Amino acid sequence: MDISKTFDKIRDVLDKNPDNVSVLEEEIDVDLQMTYFKASRKIKKALDTELVLENKDLLFSDEVLEEEKKQLLLSLASVNEVIAFRTIERYLNNPDSGLKDWGTLALQESKMLLQSSLVDKAPMFISTGLGGKGHKLRYFIVLLEKTDNKFIEWQERTIQNEFEYRLKKCAGNLEEVVFNNEAAMVTALIPLQANLQELLSAVVNSCNELGGFLSESFMVTNVKKMNYQEIQETKEEQRKALEEKKKNLEEPLRDRDELGLI
Repeated sequence: MDISKTFDKIRDVLDKNPDNVSVLEEEIDVDLQMTYFKASRKIKKALDTELVLENKDLLFSDEVLEEEKKQLLLSLASVNEVIAFRTIERYLNNPDSGLKDWGTLALQESKMLLQSSLVDKAPMFISTGLGGKGHKLRYFIVLLEKTDNKFIEWQERTIQNEFEYRLKKCAGNLEEVVFNNEAAMVTALIPLQANLQELLSAVVNSCNELGGFLSESFMVTNVKKMNYQEIQETKEEQRKALEEKKKNLEEPLRDRDELGLI
């Protein structure tokens, strides 16, 4: 999938009809989301609307197993009736401990189904592992100290200030900055319209103008927050990939040299 083209399409929809785009706000594991939507497609093939509505109150019974409630939530989310939406909404006021995220996805699907019957074009739903707010997605960003040294106080201040400044310019929100040795771990809400690559490059370049202490490579994801060990593993993977790329570029030059072509 070409991510840049996907976001271009989203920006185009936002420009033409901003009310037609919804972002999942909650942080829900991506694997769980995939499992949910796969099960949702399957359950629609044999949906009995009357039976689903007749059994809706089973959601609130302590005698019903969680797996059965999962199926009922999927079914209710597929019924284009306000009573189905309100039932899921009421359930989420006091959900079973293991079904809160599942119920949240069901509520969002039910809402989108109702909305689609009221508008000419089907609404666009954007979901990521880290969620978002309004027309903003939550990102986890890692900036790295250039020489793998621990950040010192003025460098930490510079990174924090630069993120606050750049995010304010694009109507984003800085939620958290955590420093762990050579890693600056940033959580931020960034508008869908913003150019993420340009924004983060601007932060790095501005910081480096004041001291040249940041690596130009950074990590960014909206799937999950990474811990320090995962950051180290990703760094190593990136290092190996860079070495392999360099090796592949050098090999043709060596071959030409051996043949007396250069």
